[in-house]
Amino acid sequence: MVLNSEKSKQSLSLLWPDGEPEQAGRPLSNEVIQDLALETLVVGMCPYGPHRDSIRKVLYQLCQDPAVLAYRQAILNDLLHEPLLAEALKSMLPLLDELTLFTHPYFAGESSLQEVIQRAGELQVLVDCVHGLSEAFKGVDGEMGSSGLRALQSYVDQFIINKDFQQVIKTLPDILSELRAFTSITVGVNLDERLRPEEAVLLAVNSERFTESSLLDRLLGKADGKGIAPLHSLPMLAESSKMITGGLPISGPTRQAEPMMVPLFRDLSKVLEKTTKPIARALKRYVNLNSRFLKELRPEIIFYVQAVALAQKVASLGYPFCLPEIASSAERICEIEENYNIQLALHLSGQESGEKMAGRVVTNEVILGSRGRIVILTGPNQGGKTTYMQAVGQAQVMAQSGLFVAGRRARISPVDGIYTHYPVEEQLELGTGRFGDEARRIRAIFEQVTRCSLVLLNESLSTTNMGESLYLAQDIVRVLRRIGLRAVFTTHQHELAAAVQELNLDTDGESQVVSMVASCEEEQAGVAAGDGPYSYRVVLSPPLGRSYADRIAARYGINLEQLLDLLYQRQVLDERSER
Repeated sequence: MVLNSEKSKQSLSLLWPDGEPEQAGRPLSNEVIQDLALETLVVGMCPYGPHRDSIRKVLYQLCQDPAVLAYRQAILNDLLHEPLLAEALKSMLPLLDELTLFTHPYFAGESSLQEVIQRAGELQVLVDCVHGLSEAFKGVDGEMGSSGLRALQSYVDQFIINKDFQQVIKTLPDILSELRAFTSITVGVNLDERLRPEEAVLLAVNSERFTESSLLDRLLGKADGKGIAPLHSLPMLAESSKMITGGLPISGPTRQAEPMMVPLFRDLSKVLEKTTKPIARALKRYVNLNSRFLKELRPEIIFYVQAVALAQKVASLGYPFCLPEIASSAERICEIEENYNIQLALHLSGQESGEKMAGRVVTNEVILGSRGRIVILTGPNQGGKTTYMQAVGQAQVMAQSGLFVAGRRARISPVDGIYTHYPVEEQLELGTGRFGDEARRIRAIFEQVTRCSLVLLNESLSTTNMGESLYLAQDIVRVLRRIGLRAVFTTHQHELAAAVQELNLDTDGESQVVSMVASCEEEQAGVAAGDGPYSYRVVLSPPLGRSYADRIAARYGINLEQLLDLLYQRQVLDERSER
């Protein structure tokens, strides 16, 4: 294998079977990301902010190729069943982050001294990473099932036996030792007649640091290598920066040089450059050893490490998760047993905020397929309709990233796009009014959807009167059925849900329209109306014709009896008045 990445273009990837993506996938819109709470999911999945972009780049692109998704699932499955390998990859992340420093623009145009230090540091991290991967793969019990990890293992094995790599292992410690040997300089300073510093010259470069001597040292004549006055430090710059020194990256503030020291530093650089010439020549022998493959694998490793961490979180909370069976796009199916909103589950457990909240997410069935591709979902206010619909969208996104989904079992067809329509604030600058803005956004959806799309409508058309809203909603559902796509339409219009049989009979199309209801279930038997908490299970059912307004009113203390009692207590009403 040629290890020089300039000669062989990237052919190793943990996301793409052939090494490079043929198509990156359709990006999710900002509206979809917001409506499905995906950014909150990213935060819950990856606590370390600088790594989140690696998650977003995969999660926010809808991959539609079943072969690619199977490739990713196999890798994730291996890591879930080989926790020591997953932990080894996690422990490598600081080193992989360190590698990014060696291509930072800060080093552009620097002296050859900096180039030598940079190259030595890069080789050290390369050696540590390759050795770490090699040891991790040795700990795997049996052969891994994923071709991606097997390819990585083979690549690492060939790296290990490469002659240049073996040689650099032997010589690199001495090279780094030489580079780290220069720790101080001796400067001669001429003084004027008033004993003020006038001229300075570089006298020597030393391998020992100067230290501060005590009065006793000076009295006993033991101040060699120690100052005869207190040791002074140069002031630090306020802004933090990153630099490489002695083959090791250092993060933190740099020091502010005194004006007189600048030419001395320039002379020092020239001296050190001459000293490091032999080191530079030695490093040129390893031109074929390149860490580019690790730099390019870094975001992919981050993705899998955080996916495993998320799975471990979910498992610790007692929720089910699974790698979905990927069906063909033509099948247009999304069926999940015991699905739930994973972002809400993390929130209630306190994984996001650190403060555990009361309650547990209820699991529900997703049936978008032969039993009904278009769901009209009705139920109470705050009854979980939006939460259910978000969970469906989250599962679709995660499945098309190659991740596990929230549920006991799942079978999902890729979609070519996800489109959401949630209520938004009126955009006055458009001059269309709230309903006009709603209509504009709905039309924009139909300008893009195909029969392989997923549409999620949340209380759409709620900005006009009930009669017009029902008429328009029925037309939209008819069009969705004609297209043959998958959709969830949450609504308070029970009449729309009651008309599903009529809509199926009088409209041609392959997508069956069904009614589902978020029905209220007391979490504890015998809880009286108004005494929460409640859970809402979504089931196939005709609309119930009510929104549990009495229960919600009682919960917030605003039903008739509660309000009258409040007014009696405030003596606004006479208690003798009839209720």
